[in-house]
Amino acid sequence: MQLRPETPEETAVQRIGSTTFLTRLARFVAGGALAASAAALAQTYPSKPINWVVGFPPGGGADAVTRMVAARMAQNMGQTIVVENRPGASAIIATQYVAQAPADGYTLLSAEQGALVYNSALFTKLPYDAARDLTAVSNMIRAPLLLVVHPSYPATDLKSFIESAKRQPGKLNYASPGKGLAHNLAMEIFKVRAGIDIADITYKGLGPAIQDVLAGQVPIGMADTVAATQHIRAGKLRALVAFSNARLAVLPDVPTTTELGFPDLDIAPIVGLVVPAKTPRDIVNRLGLEVAKAVRDPEVNKKLTDLGLEVIGNTPEQFSAYIADETKRRLPSIRALNIRLD
Repeated sequence: MQLRPETPEETAVQRIGSTTFLTRLARFVAGGALAASAAALAQTYPSKPINWVVGFPPGGGADAVTRMVAARMAQNMGQTIVVENRPGASAIIATQYVAQAPADGYTLLSAEQGALVYNSALFTKLPYDAARDLTAVSNMIRAPLLLVVHPSYPATDLKSFIESAKRQPGKLNYASPGKGLAHNLAMEIFKVRAGIDIADITYKGLGPAIQDVLAGQVPIGMADTVAATQHIRAGKLRALVAFSNARLAVLPDVPTTTELGFPDLDIAPIVGLVVPAKTPRDIVNRLGLEVAKAVRDPEVNKKLTDLGLEVIGNTPEQFSAYIADETKRRLPSIRALNIRLD
C-alpha cells in the first residue's frame, strides 16, 4: 500500500510535537535528577561543619540559648557546629548575611521577632525580606515578660499601679532594653490600653536596665523571666503582672495580663531557628527534629527552664504559623505607635 506523502504543514506539526515531547522529557529527567540530588544531600547531611549565626553579642540570652542547643545538636548529629556572633543594627547584619547564604543547611540563624517581624515596620527599608528570604525551622524558647517595680515603689498590684500612673501623667519613667524590642513593644501597647503616660528610658541592653531598677534609679521596668526571676524571689524586685495568657511555671503567684483584663498581650521574646529560603525540605525537617530533640534533652531542658524560659521546640510548620500570626497581630500595633528606628 502506497502512503500519501506528508504535507509541509504535517511535517512541521510533527517536528513541533517531537520538540515538545523532548523538552518535556528533558525537564522531567532534570527534575528527577534534582530531586534525587536533594534526597542524596539530605541523606548525607551534615557532611561538614555547620555555621550557626547569632545577631547579638556573646553572653546575651539568644547567644546562651543557641550555644546550649548547638552543643547538644552537635553531639547528636556527629558534626561540629560553630556559633558565630554578628551583632549590630537590630540583628539586620546577621539576618542579611544568612538570607544571602547558600541554601544548603550549613548556615543557620538564631532569630527573634525583631528580625522576623518587627523590623519590617521599624525600618523604612531592609536589605532582606524575611518572608521571602528565610525558612522557619523551629522556635526553641520564649522568655515571658514581666512588669516589675522596685520594692520601695508604692504600687503593690497592677490596679494600684495604673491608678498611680494616672494621677501623675508624664512624670513616671520605665526602663527598657531598647526601642522596638518585645519588652518595649509590650509596655507601649499596655500603656495605650490602660490609658497611662509613662516615658520610656531606653538602655543598651536588659542588664543595665535591670541594674537601675534594682538600684531604684528608675523604679519601673520591663524585664523577661531570665533577668528578673532570681531578683523577684529574693525580694529585690516586685512583679506586678506577667504578659501572658496563662500563669508562669517559674512565678505561679504573679497574675497575668489576660486575667486582669488586658487580653492579647502575650508578647514574649523568642529564639527561633531559621535557614535561607529554598533549603531542601528534608534538611529543614531534619533540623527541626534535631532542635526538638536537643531542647527536650533532660540536661538541656533543665538548664533552660532554670533560667525561667519556656521550652518549645516546635515543627517548621508550627513556627511558620506563629510568625504569620505575630505579623498579623503586631505590625499594626507598631505602626499605630509610630515606633521607628531609622
